[in-house]
Amino acid sequence: MVCQDVADSLDEGVGIDAIIVNSSKAFDWLFMKLAASDVDWRVVVWVSEFLVGRTHRDRVGGRLLREVKVTSGVSQGSVLGPLLFLAYVNDIWRNIGSSIRLFADYCIIYIYIFF
Repeated sequence: MVCQDVADSLDEGVGIDAIIVNSSKAFDWLFMKLAASDVDWRVVVWVSEFLVGRTHRDRVGGRLLREVKVTSGVSQGSVLGPLLFLAYVNDIWRNIGSSIRLFADYCIIYIYIFF
């Protein structure tokens, strides 16, 4: 849908400004939103334990690199990741006067610019 909107704006000679929002460092805000909702506090603790204190290790050419602490994002391929993103952005549209498209772990906010 975004691609079609951009293509249409190019066909019509209209500019487009876009912001791509990645929620990778939004843990604190997410925890506040969950805690303020009707979610049981144990779920907030569980989500916190799922996200905080994780580590990651890569293998390059058969060599295992050193373990590093993961300070942002959610585990790729997790079932919980998209659900947490939806909890994070479920009300973002309320204060936006632009078009918005939500995806699994990011959103694009854009507005047409008429010259």
